[in-house]
Amino acid sequence: MPRSSPSVLVVGGGAASVFVTVALRERAAALGLPAPEVTVVARDIPVGLGLAYGRAEAHHRLNSPASAMSLSSAEQGGFLAHLDEMGWRDVDGSEASAGSFIPRQVYGGYVAGAFQALLDDPASGVTAVQGEAVSVVDVGGRSAVTLADATELQADVVVLALGNPPPGRVRVPTAGVGRTVDDPWARGALDGIRATDRVLLIGTGLTTIDIATSLARRHPGVVMTATSRHLLLPAVHLVAPVPAWPGFVSSGEAPRLPGLLREFGRQLRTASAAGEPWQPVLDGVRPQIHALWQALDAADRKRFVAHVARRWDVHRHRMAQSVWAELSALIDSGTLTLSADVSGEEFDVAVNCTGPNSVAAPGWSPLVDGLLSAGAVVPDPAGLGFDADASGALVGAAGGVSTRLFAIGAALKGALWETVAVPEVRLVATRIAERVLPA
Repeated sequence: MPRSSPSVLVVGGGAASVFVTVALRERAAALGLPAPEVTVVARDIPVGLGLAYGRAEAHHRLNSPASAMSLSSAEQGGFLAHLDEMGWRDVDGSEASAGSFIPRQVYGGYVAGAFQALLDDPASGVTAVQGEAVSVVDVGGRSAVTLADATELQADVVVLALGNPPPGRVRVPTAGVGRTVDDPWARGALDGIRATDRVLLIGTGLTTIDIATSLARRHPGVVMTATSRHLLLPAVHLVAPVPAWPGFVSSGEAPRLPGLLREFGRQLRTASAAGEPWQPVLDGVRPQIHALWQALDAADRKRFVAHVARRWDVHRHRMAQSVWAELSALIDSGTLTLSADVSGEEFDVAVNCTGPNSVAAPGWSPLVDGLLSAGAVVPDPAGLGFDADASGALVGAAGGVSTRLFAIGAALKGALWETVAVPEVRLVATRIAERVLPA
């Protein structure tokens, strides 16, 4: 009798759910197995957009080059081929290249279109159900997922592709604020802002860049101030890609944070002395981050989050040259001001641009609340998401690693650190497929 494939239920309708679906199908094909039945439960249709691409405006760009953005790990040029097939041209009329930073809306269309093609193929075994999952429980060796409308779905394996929660509550650094936008990505969140408003953007990361450029395009002449403790803006990608450095050489000993930081600093100094940019040094370490992070003990992870994480993030998650040109023009014109101290100043509206809260935070999702309460999942030691192994298999309160419950994306930030960019999402999707469909 031929070997069958387990059924998989993916909770979440963003791009990560499509990556998991594609990885499972590719893994089954590589093993000569029937494609597994995959059901995606999504609040919003079409599947594949999520907040990252579904709420993006036309000028919002990807933070990674086109060459890194393919859905398939086996076809690294898939996204570029898609752009060529659709005849895409940039605003200056240029064709896409490996180093192009494409609008997020265009990328969302690529991901959603790939999933729709699977839905349209009756032989694919892929289905989508619109709804909100509110619980996952074990039922006779399988997993049962209940939706808000009481529909129950069962599968052998469940993958939580929950995306990013809304931002957590933030302290507004001045009493002189008329009103606050708690979540800038909520539908219509920015609609009440007027051209005559003085706007305070709390945070100076990638969200601030998106919101600042959006408001400036909607309301020419709007006056904005961005504030954060250290006023660190995201770094900028190089004009032309440069080969990555080799990363860290393992000594065979368990790494400790001070030693890793010393070696990283040594490589940066070596690059600087040779007149080379720093970006390839960081890019060389990136493929090693999962292994290095999991080898650190809980104390070192917490030290990294407390003392290093912000500087790492602004250098690791960089913006495209064209985005920097638009942002710097806003700064040069006085449309956007950076200020570490806005106490005593008055603003019509403050926008929380501090980024998403932890997936493991209580209160934002009944599904997460139920899983935490039941001990099916636990927060990672740094409190950034769920505890899990390198393949995204979730750890329960009893300490065991699940064989039926996985996560991908932001939920794994505390377990793997780098988990939300497409190359890492694609890698974890492949690992999940390998665990679900072993050789």
